[in-house]
Amino acid sequence: MPMKEKIIHFLKQSGGYVSGEEMSEQLKVSRSAVWKYIDQMRQDGYDIAAVPHLGYKLEAVPDKLLPHEIQFGLKTKIMGRHIVAFETAGSTMDEAFRLGMDGAPEGTVVCAEAQTKGRGRLGRAWASPKAKGVYCSLILRPQFSPAQMAQLTLMAAVALAEAIEKVSTVKARIKWPNDVLTGGRKLAGILTELRAEMDQVKFLVIGIGLNVNAAAGHLVPEATSLKMETGTSFDRVAVLQEILRSLEFWYGTLNHGGFKPVIEAWKRYSITLSKRVRVSDPGGTVEGVAFDLDSDGGLLIRQDSGAVIKKMAGDVSQWR
Repeated sequence: MPMKEKIIHFLKQSGGYVSGEEMSEQLKVSRSAVWKYIDQMRQDGYDIAAVPHLGYKLEAVPDKLLPHEIQFGLKTKIMGRHIVAFETAGSTMDEAFRLGMDGAPEGTVVCAEAQTKGRGRLGRAWASPKAKGVYCSLILRPQFSPAQMAQLTLMAAVALAEAIEKVSTVKARIKWPNDVLTGGRKLAGILTELRAEMDQVKFLVIGIGLNVNAAAGHLVPEATSLKMETGTSFDRVAVLQEILRSLEFWYGTLNHGGFKPVIEAWKRYSITLSKRVRVSDPGGTVEGVAFDLDSDGGLLIRQDSGAVIKKMAGDVSQWR
């Protein structure tokens, strides 16, 4: 761990004032080196008080998704053990895919304060105002076939909805296959892309865009944010930590307990089942009542004729 991060952790764990002499002794660096690192931390946005005869105290951390801040207290075994952070990225999906091709380990997270080319499903742009949301992509290396990828998309949607409800009073609901809404407005989206050879997935990238502290002026009219829904600002690091913990739980559940628990949880969050839907994909458009998911995550739609159609993906419109 770099010395600057060691000092940050030391100050956090102390909870109060710590003398430069004590830090110097514990961290095996000179007092002048401690002062130099403290000065660098202030330039990074950390609010550190300094009082003669008392020492240093960490008053506040910057509102940034910094790797060592995300990992502090995270306590996951896979998700987020390696983090790459950008001030601005074209797309965290592209950066994560590049890292995946280079052999980055499972659980690697790529996050950015802002994206210039953030995207959602079907190539749609995703608004990524700077320091107002959680924009991240996660590399997974499951022992799955490409046909099972829908399971991971639905798993991610469940994990994200659960995390949102843990960190806020917002009632999160999932619109098939991977949009998270509240009150009919879009709060978050999930994008899944994979690299596969023959019948084996080499790696998968799950992208998450969650509107956290964005105001209405930052977003399209049909979108919302945690702050807009609650009237309060959120610690984005804490939000991302909860997402990673939830993803770790549900990924482990999927790997060891099968898809059934994920389906059951997805149904509890769903606002698509029992609704009349129209699903469009390159193969055409299907309209009917969405009544269930099948065993691999496909949406089952009963047409007015009584015929049942299965859709694995598509652009979905729904109404009562």
